[in-house]
Amino acid sequence: MLDLNNLAAGGNPGITAEKGAGLAQAAAVCLEEQGHQQGTLLTIRGNVHNGDSPLSWPPATPQTHRTWNDNDEATEEGAAGIATLLANRDIGYLVILRSRKSTPQEPTGFDYWLGDGDIGNMSDAERLATESLAIMLADDNLVARSRMEVTGIRNGDDTTIRARTRRKLRQMNPSDAMGLPGYATVVEFGRPLAEISRK
Repeated sequence: MLDLNNLAAGGNPGITAEKGAGLAQAAAVCLEEQGHQQGTLLTIRGNVHNGDSPLSWPPATPQTHRTWNDNDEATEEGAAGIATLLANRDIGYLVILRSRKSTPQEPTGFDYWLGDGDIGNMSDAERLATESLAIMLADDNLVARSRMEVTGIRNGDDTTIRARTRRKLRQMNPSDAMGLPGYATVVEFGRPLAEISRK
């Protein structure tokens, strides 16, 4: 079971409980507006995990729908909520930091840093990435292990999903030199479906 209610617990160091609750609300709006009921199966595919998982979410009230009335914002934030749960369960990492927008000095091309607190076990690439983020990570002894780019589609076919996946994998190219793996997670709410691709 992937339970979006868990996002409000603040278990990911890079997402506050309040932000997590908002991501869960956005996903709830997207799922309910597509006619899904509690326990609906999320199809997961890609080169990380394949299978189905039931979904649970906080029921969307009229106020929730008014709050998340912008379809694009709700779709992107809702996708981030589902992607966070998949990162925790299927990739094995927590969201430890929101990435900044790319600049010439700091090329990123992804949304989130993934990692954990196992400071005794770091590759050279992980050590360099963690040192570059020391101001943000040091107090909690967090290690940057990977990158994750997330996108959402309210309703799309396989051609749309594959095209979006390719685009998101390319978007991470500027930060490939770090030597860390990257994951592009595309969440489509119509079926619903999540595709996770590793580079």
